[in-house]
Amino acid sequence: MIVAERPQEISEDQWRRERRSVPAIHNRHSTRRGRANTACLKPLLTCALFICGSWSAHATVAAVSVQSPMLSAGTTTNVTTPIHFAATADSDLSITGYVVYVDGNNVYHSFSPSLDAWVVLPPGGIHSVFITAWDSSGKNLSTTTYSINVTGVVTPTPPTIATRMANIDKPESFSWTVDNGSGVGGQCNNGSIGTFEQGSDPNTANSPDFDGNGQHFILKSQCSYDDSLFYWKNPLHPQSSHTNFLWDFWFYIPTTTQINMVQALEFDFFQVVGLHDGAHEFMFGSQCNYATNQWQLWLPNKGTLTWVNAGLSPCQFSTGTWHHVTYFLQRVTASGYQEIPLRFGPATDKNTSLRFGTLSIDGVTTYLGGIAYSTIPTPAWSPVIGVQHQLDSAASGVTIEEYVDRESATSW
Repeated sequence: MIVAERPQEISEDQWRRERRSVPAIHNRHSTRRGRANTACLKPLLTCALFICGSWSAHATVAAVSVQSPMLSAGTTTNVTTPIHFAATADSDLSITGYVVYVDGNNVYHSFSPSLDAWVVLPPGGIHSVFITAWDSSGKNLSTTTYSINVTGVVTPTPPTIATRMANIDKPESFSWTVDNGSGVGGQCNNGSIGTFEQGSDPNTANSPDFDGNGQHFILKSQCSYDDSLFYWKNPLHPQSSHTNFLWDFWFYIPTTTQINMVQALEFDFFQVVGLHDGAHEFMFGSQCNYATNQWQLWLPNKGTLTWVNAGLSPCQFSTGTWHHVTYFLQRVTASGYQEIPLRFGPATDKNTSLRFGTLSIDGVTTYLGGIAYSTIPTPAWSPVIGVQHQLDSAASGVTIEEYVDRESATSW
């Protein structure tokens, strides 16, 4: 009779327990081979566990690489605002997020494997910048601290993943609406939508690829302060997960509309987003106040939202020519920075405020920078995205007209 010896790497008690748990096998050779295989596997498993445990314990972010802007340590880099930050990072584990710090303050936070952000800063200043990346273990690594000088203002370039709503001026669905309700404001409301035809007025000499399509807004004033609102909205695609917006259009004021006839020309972009406490309205309101010749934004002042001078003057537009306008607008957190969750939803979207980024008129781009809070309308609104134009008269018995062409909104 052959008696199997206990392997030296297994204790006697363990050996006995394993002996009791092994069924009786009459082939003594197969029994001995099974015990030998078990003994050989244990060191391998121990080694594998050691390697895996060591890998988890030592996982860290190894590098953070900045692709945009092209920064250089030890020198100040000239940049334009909004600043496009793009970066990637390396780790043994998954990269789970980034924060961009300017002058030690969080200006952008995302929870994605790579960084792609547009950060709005005022022009004319030198700032310190660094980027921190995190991995799934909670480890992080920061770049060196760089110096940047914001020398100018530009309109950002949307990423390839952006969504563009084109031909808003002549949409295939969701027609334009004229609102002559008392809630628009003014002492009376007498607007209408006219035809958009090619002719001597509007002048097509500098038109934006005039195709005979567009909107024609008319206000025939019946009182000294007559207002009318014209709007388009899209309830099917409200782009609720988007926080960056480029609103672009051309408009034309005919020569028959004199400066002294106009109280204000208003241009608004809006979005309604369902958040954890209800549907929030983000109203990016702006206007040229013809009475004061000041550009104004819809901003907080003394506890309420009202028209606040943006510091841009003059703003009265020349008649008989087309003007090209582009806004860059953002949804941001109450602290003023963007936080982009991995998956958008009412519980994760913390961008409850709105930032006026830049305004470009006829190729001249200006920094705006104002921040306002969103509101919760009562009764509640459904998610939607849209644009609106408003005409305000400064006298009774006058006619104000505005043509709009090539209107679009790009969001991401």
